[in-house]
Amino acid sequence: MKKLITALSVFAFLGFAGAAHAAEASGRIAMADPGTSTLTLEDGTTFEVVEGVPLDGLAPGTEVTVSYEEQDGKNVATSIAPAQ
Repeated sequence: MKKLITALSVFAFLGFAGAAHAAEASGRIAMADPGTSTLTLEDGTTFEVVEGVPLDGLAPGTEVTVSYEEQDGKNVATSIAPAQ
């Protein structure tokens, strides 16, 4: 019984560890604000942008693909690239 509980605990932990997987969103930029490190797409989706991901030069109307993770209910952008 102890082995079963241990095994179930490990599987539960691994399930939670994978919860912060990366996702992608594409769209046109509505606003990119380097001062607040935020990016908003025209559809209203907003991202907090991690340090090291440049927002300078991203103009409204530019089509982009954003790789992001959901953390504490917020979309956190880990990379921003021109849409292909």
